[in-house]
Amino acid sequence: MSEIKDYELKAPYYIPDKLWTSPFNFDFAASQPESVEIHDVTLRDGDQTPGVVFLEEDRVKIGRALNAMKVSRIEAGMPVVSTAIENAMRRMVAEKYDHSKIFAFARAVKRDVELSADIGVDGIIIEYLMNPTIIKAAYSETQESLMDKLIPSINLAKDKGLYVSFMGWDWFRAPIEFTKWVVGELYNRTGLDGLVMVDTFGCTTPDAVAGMFKRFKDWFPRLRLEFHGHNDIGMANANALAAVQNGADVVHGAMLGLGDRCGNTATEELAAVFEMHKGIHTGIDCSRIYDTAMLVSELSGVKPYDSKPLLGSRPMLVEAGVGIDIGYKLQKADRSYTCFGTPVAPQTIGRNEKPRIVLGKNSGKSTIKLALAEMGRTADDAQVKTLLSMVVDEAMATKGLVSEDRFAEFVTDVCGT
Repeated sequence: MSEIKDYELKAPYYIPDKLWTSPFNFDFAASQPESVEIHDVTLRDGDQTPGVVFLEEDRVKIGRALNAMKVSRIEAGMPVVSTAIENAMRRMVAEKYDHSKIFAFARAVKRDVELSADIGVDGIIIEYLMNPTIIKAAYSETQESLMDKLIPSINLAKDKGLYVSFMGWDWFRAPIEFTKWVVGELYNRTGLDGLVMVDTFGCTTPDAVAGMFKRFKDWFPRLRLEFHGHNDIGMANANALAAVQNGADVVHGAMLGLGDRCGNTATEELAAVFEMHKGIHTGIDCSRIYDTAMLVSELSGVKPYDSKPLLGSRPMLVEAGVGIDIGYKLQKADRSYTCFGTPVAPQTIGRNEKPRIVLGKNSGKSTIKLALAEMGRTADDAQVKTLLSMVVDEAMATKGLVSEDRFAEFVTDVCGT
């Protein structure tokens, strides 16, 4: 009989006890840059999550944590909204971050731009609606009046020494001939630095994002392109990757995916996708992801849902007997058990936990033996078989997991005290 060949596992897709992802993420990779900047919007767009209130001190704490995580850019808020936001932004600027640049969010209004510049931010995002159907119905704008708002605001910000990006929201539901005309006017009549294309309602698919970025990169090569996505149909990460592979220099995200409705693209997931699964450098210190996320969770009151990638409780639970059995056989063969059951070891993002074995309908004999070992108990094969049957029956009857206390009762009944 012929043995199966030993295939070498190697970086960048395999790093013992840290990472085991697909080699085809690299072997079959589309054209992509060496690096991308992440622009975090937790303190502005994340603050729009229903029920979330960031106080001044909260903002300062989150800003420090994002800087320590080495996020490229922090959108610290819209200072005209409240004194608390303005004061927090002034304090953040005064701390002179060593890793993150601070951006303000502003309307195309002179007062917004002047206040942002007075605070001393590094850059500004000037926003305006890009859907002409809504512009006409809600604002009664003409082409001339629209340019009379945008061009002076952008030029004023440039005169103040700011890096300026124009954010066109509801971009992906607007006719491309309209968005091309708007950007063409700004391109030729201002010193605009960046263009943020926004999937405001999270309704766009990766092929559409790719096509949009290809076109605008060709049409306006001077501009640095940015993608701001929402997750209404679960496409946020895929869209961000499509944007980067087709010309985006910057992608926006919020910690925990905070934001309106289904939220923004999650900053922590962007970092994991780019750094670990695609080899695209972001500068982010991934070992600080978990602590930063937990700080934002505490201050926002939003807990990661059970199956939340990287942060939820369920990625740390192992029930299936076959998975446990394979994992420990790999461990004996000098392979990484940690990265068999999850592509990224929890410690890689600063989560100092090990996967936890739980008992349920999918448990197997290996599960029972390990649970016994954790209790300091042993059992013969017949007892293990009986315990497994009791666990499965209990799980089916209760439609859930079997608690440690309940399993201890089973062990006493079967194996004695």
